[in-house]
Amino acid sequence: MRIRLADRYIFGEMILPFVIGTLAVLMMLVGNTLFGLLETLLRDKWPLAQVVRVLVLNIPTVLVLTIPVSTALAASLATNRMTRDNEITVFRSAGVPLLRIFLPIIAFGILMSAANLWISDRVVPWAWREQQNVQSYLDNLPSNPVDAGLTIPVENFDITFGSAQKLSDTKRRLNQVVIVDKGVSGDEYRTIITAKTADYENGVWQMRDIVRHQYDKKGFTVFDAAAPTLTMNLRIDFSQAYSNMTSGQADKMSFAELSERTVAAKRQGQLRAAIEFDVARWFKLSLPMMGVVFALCGPPLALRFSRAGSFTGVLLSIITVFVAWNTLLLMKAIGLGGYLPAPVAAWSTNLLFTGIGLWLLKTQE
Repeated sequence: MRIRLADRYIFGEMILPFVIGTLAVLMMLVGNTLFGLLETLLRDKWPLAQVVRVLVLNIPTVLVLTIPVSTALAASLATNRMTRDNEITVFRSAGVPLLRIFLPIIAFGILMSAANLWISDRVVPWAWREQQNVQSYLDNLPSNPVDAGLTIPVENFDITFGSAQKLSDTKRRLNQVVIVDKGVSGDEYRTIITAKTADYENGVWQMRDIVRHQYDKKGFTVFDAAAPTLTMNLRIDFSQAYSNMTSGQADKMSFAELSERTVAAKRQGQLRAAIEFDVARWFKLSLPMMGVVFALCGPPLALRFSRAGSFTGVLLSIITVFVAWNTLLLMKAIGLGGYLPAPVAAWSTNLLFTGIGLWLLKTQE
C-alpha cells in the first residue's frame, strides 16, 4: 500500500513540470509559425480569425515534437527534487531498487508516448488537411487543394496538372491539365491534350477548354484543334502522385497512408520515393516513443548530478534531448540514403538511448 501511495506521489510530481514544459515549448514553436506569417498577414490584411485557426491547427504537429521534450524535463526535475529532499535516500534505505522507484516516471513516459503516437497518426493528418484548406483560402487559391505540380504515368500517358481539388471522396477537379500520349515506338505522330480544368471521377474525365496538338517525329506540329469539352475514360491512381512530395508533407500523413504510398511506389518502380515513404512511416512510430526513452534516461542522470542544484535537471534534459534529437536526424538521413533498412534507422536511436538508460540505472544501483 505504501509503495502504491509513493507511486501516485511520484507520478503527480511529473505533472506540473510536464505541463509547464509543454506550454513553454509550445508557445515558442507556435510563435515561430506566427512570425513566419506576420509579414503576409499585415500586407494582405488576412482575417484574424483565420490566422488563429491556422495556428491552432498547427498545434498537433508541434505537440509531436514537444511531448518528448517535456517528458525529459519533467523526469529530470522530479528526480532532482526528490533527491535534494532525501526522498530517494529514504526509498533506498528501505531496500527499494532504483528501477522500482523510477517505475512511475517510466509509466508516465509510456502514457505520454502512447498519447503522442495517437496525435501523430490520427490528429496530425486531419489538422494538416484542415490547415491547408485555410491556408489556401488565405492565399486566394482554390479551396481544398490536395496535390500540385505533379506528373503521373498512367498506361501509355503522362498526366501533369498544376493543382487539384478534392470535391468529394470520389471526385477531383484538376487544373491546368496536360496529357501526353506517348504512343508506341515507330508511330509517326505524338498527341498532347491540354485542358483548363478536368473533373475526374471513377476513371471518367470531363475536360473543358480543350486543345489537341499532334507532332511528327521531328517535333513539328501537324494538327491543332480546339473543343469546348472532351470526355475520356482513363483510370488514375493518385497514390502515385508522390514525385514532388516533401519530407515535411510525408510527416503529416498517417502510418496507413504512408504504407500505401510505399507499396504504390515499389509497384511503379520508384525506389527513391519508396525509401522516403518507408523511412517516414517508421519514424512516424519511433519519434513519439522517445518519451519513454527520455523517461528512462532522465532519472539516473538527474540522480547522479542532483547535488549540483535544481538547474542541473533542466540542463541535463536539454543536453539529452539535443544529443538524442541530432542522433535521430542523423539516422533518418542514413535511412533516406538507403544505407540502412528503414525500421533499423528509425528505431536505432530509441534502442541506443534505452541501452544508455538501463546502463545508468545499473551503475547508480
